[in-house]
Amino acid sequence: MPPPKPSSLRAAAPTASVPAAVVTSINLQWVSALIVSLERRTGSSVLLIDSAGTVLAGDPGTASWSGKRVDDTAFFKLLGQGDEGTVRGEGLDGVRRIFGFVRVPSSDARLVVGLNEAEVLQRTDRELLFAYLQLAFFGLLVFVIAWFGGERLIVDPIRSLARTAERFGRGDLRPRAPREAWAKEFAPLTAALNNMAQRLAEREQQLRAANNHLQELATSDALSGLANRRSFDARLATDWQRAGKLRRPVALLMIDVDYFKLFNDRYGHVEGDVCLRRISKLLRETATGEDDLPARYGGEEFALLMPGADIDAALKAGERLRRAVEGLCLTHASSPDGQVTISVGVAALVPGVAQDAEHLVEAADIALYGAKRRGRNTVVAHGAVVLAEAS
Repeated sequence: MPPPKPSSLRAAAPTASVPAAVVTSINLQWVSALIVSLERRTGSSVLLIDSAGTVLAGDPGTASWSGKRVDDTAFFKLLGQGDEGTVRGEGLDGVRRIFGFVRVPSSDARLVVGLNEAEVLQRTDRELLFAYLQLAFFGLLVFVIAWFGGERLIVDPIRSLARTAERFGRGDLRPRAPREAWAKEFAPLTAALNNMAQRLAEREQQLRAANNHLQELATSDALSGLANRRSFDARLATDWQRAGKLRRPVALLMIDVDYFKLFNDRYGHVEGDVCLRRISKLLRETATGEDDLPARYGGEEFALLMPGADIDAALKAGERLRRAVEGLCLTHASSPDGQVTISVGVAALVPGVAQDAEHLVEAADIALYGAKRRGRNTVVAHGAVVLAEAS
């Protein structure tokens, strides 16, 4: 793969006598790997756009847009101001696509991946048209033959094949034309129908795989691989509602990396990202419950949702995680402890009348701030499980 071309954006000069320019190099090697995994077709696009609407980089097909402002285009307005999501609409070149976008960690830029909507559907449409033409042709053929055949040799095979074709038309691609002792004239039609069903099923599987990749982009945090904030909020609302019906508690751990800004300032963002990924791995190992959800809440803050767990179980999980991070022995010269540590706030509530999931988040936040006030590198509980009254 050839080295990436740098993108050059001219910045406003501080004075009339001092020109200024900003040159950045964007390595799209991993983006290319993403495109390969999505089985990229003609018309797909990859763009890196900052919050001001400037195209920072793109794949070879979108290179002409690098450095240009697109904040006044319908495409940029379609993306909105969200950190991540999926939309459908026209791209910068007027081609309709399915776009998935996510904010690049530690920047105000968003990576936008577009799959050509027409390209995704075009080949399936051609296959369907060809299949229906085949069906019409052979249907006419067997209709003529039916005038000269009997009930067993002609009518029964036609009815069986028609039922199979009807199920194909309803979108059920699982059935196959039966291989019975029919007249040899039906063998090509049987093979054609089965071949059509196989090809359509494979195309449907490819579309599902592409949709799953887009869904993963929309719900996962790119740096840590954990659930992102939007996915966490959706899951919390669902678990909170279910816990209210079952009258069982929901526990939440809010985790903050101590003095992380100082760590970044001293060792750089690359080492900071490595630190966050190692803590993410420990958090994933701590989530041993079947329904536990580890998530990156934002920046250096993480969360662990534990449906059905009481305050004691949540405290034990928080302490296991704190000790595991301490056991990493990651040097942090700007921390009083001399190494990377975490503070953990723990809360567990049984949903009560007129209470929403924000009560649990607020309780865990209060406990987290309590842990920081106690000197950090500790686990603090907001309180025992609150038993809500039914009335």
